[in-house]
Formats: sequence, C-alpha cells, structure tokens
Amino acid sequence: MRILVIGGSSFVGRAIVAAALDRGHDVTLFNRGKTDPGAFPQAEHIVGDRNGSLAELDGRSWDATVDVCAYVPGQVRRLLTALGDRSGHYTFVSTISVYGQHVAETGFDETAALAEPAWDDELTMEKYGELKVACEQVAAELAGDRLLVIRPGYVIGPHDPTHRFTYWVERVAEGRSPMAGPDAEQPLQAVDARDLAAFVVSQIEAGTVDAFHVTAPEPAPTFAEVLTTIATALDVPLPEVRWVGAKDELPLCAEPDWWPKMRASLAKARAAGFTWRPLADTVRDTYDWVSKARADGAYTPRPGVGLSAEQEATLLDS
Repeated sequence: MRILVIGGSSFVGRAIVAAALDRGHDVTLFNRGKTDPGAFPQAEHIVGDRNGSLAELDGRSWDATVDVCAYVPGQVRRLLTALGDRSGHYTFVSTISVYGQHVAETGFDETAALAEPAWDDELTMEKYGELKVACEQVAAELAGDRLLVIRPGYVIGPHDPTHRFTYWVERVAEGRSPMAGPDAEQPLQAVDARDLAAFVVSQIEAGTVDAFHVTAPEPAPTFAEVLTTIATALDVPLPEVRWVGAKDELPLCAEPDWWPKMRASLAKARAAGFTWRPLADTVRDTYDWVSKARADGAYTPRPGVGLSAEQEATLLDS
C-alpha cells in the first residue's frame, strides 16, 4: 500500500512508519524536516508545514493517510479538504482524554460519551481532550466512511520525547533514596509506541472503519506495581518510595477523579488483534535507548518534566 504519514519522524509517527516499512508498504512522510530528517532513508520525504500551504501534496494520492500530529480541528479540516478522496483510508490518532473528566466507570468502552468539543485554533493543554473531540468530529464529517480513530492512553517506549515514563525509568535506575511517588494505588495504562503502531498498520491493511482504545495493559497496574516492574526489569533495588499524592511535578500522575480513564476497556481492540508486550520489555528498551542517546548527546529532557534531585528533596520536605 501507498501510505502517507503526516509527521512520521518523532515517536508515535516514527513507530508507525517503521511498522509500515517492515511490512513492505510504500511510505511517504510529510513534515517540516526538523526532527531527525535522516530517519527512514528508504521512505519518501516531502518537506512542508501542515499549518501553511499543502501544495506539496497536490496531484498525489495514497491508499491510506495517517495523521499523528493534529491537535486542533482546523488542522484536520485543512488536510482533508486539501486531499479529499486522495487521502484514501484516513487514520486519526486521537487520545483517551476525549472522554473528559466525567468518565466514572472502570472498564468504559468506546461508546462512552465524549466531552464537549472545543473549536479553538490554538492548542492549550487544558483543552487537549476537548480539542481532540473536535478533531474527531471534523474527521467524521470529511472522511466518515474511510475513518479509523485510535484513542491511546499514555504512550511510552524508545524515542519518547516527553520524558514522562523515561523519567521514572531513569529515576529508579539512579537508585537514590528516598524517591517521591504520586499515589501507590493510582492505576496507569500506557502503550508501547511499537505495539500501537503494529495495531494501526494492521487495521489500515484491513481497511477498518471504527474507533478503538489502544492502551495497555488490562487490568491496569498500580503506580506501585509499575515502579516495582521497572526495578525488576533493570535488575536494581527499588528506592524507598514516599507517596506524596498527585503533584504537577511528577510525570504520569493524576488526581483520583482521573483514575477511571486509566482503566479503559480494551476488549474491542483485543478482538481486532491488539496485543502488547510485557512492560518489563518496554522498560529495558527505553533504558537502553535513553542511555545511548544521553551518551551521544542526543537526548535533552523536555523542560519542566520531572524533578532534579534538589527539587525532589524540596517536595519531600514540604
């Protein structure tokens, strides 16, 4: 198949491109050429900005298009208006956050009510889920009979630029005690980008028109269990953890009213073939990747994500 990936060089898009190439597809990347432009030399690269002119895509058609980097509805509308039917089957990578804060039931499925859409033209994280709802609605309007919607939870694994899960892997590996943790009982579903990508490509190949939760595992582990798994996978002792509750400074933590969204039902995706690797495998691969990237001077944690030793000490003393 001829597959167009909007983005494609960073994390989720990168994993989807890799999976599609591994399965023998003809892949085109459309992005600004700023993130690892040398990746995937076997693929076609078109340099352009989805927020500007899309003239670089004129006169071209693909069997499928994957959109991993649309965050406001205007981006979806411009792309699908420009491509029309030339996009082929259209995959929109959304988020589990489309359900907003009103999800109260553990094991909710894809029929749960979505949050009210936000129609802003600029991304604000306070409206992240609501903006993705609007994106889904535009996608349904313009590509409804060709539309696959993927709703991931947290995405983790190698090449993660967010430093959210990577922070915990490195912090446990560091071994310094005590360590601040959010809440021992907080559930945490998170999907390895490579497992997400394998499922997406399989559904593109099948021409699936549907919506799926794509996160893992089920049932969700607690934060305490995740930290224990990290230590076991790295073969290091788990530092003493002091549970301080949900704090903005701690990656991946959430207030209790958000916990139900980390217990999503995966029954529908599993029935369609979704599988996930053990968390321990993701931990080891993430640590190997980030260690090499740091050694090469190629990894800079996202500003404001995670704690320095001094910041952690202050939090523990507060």
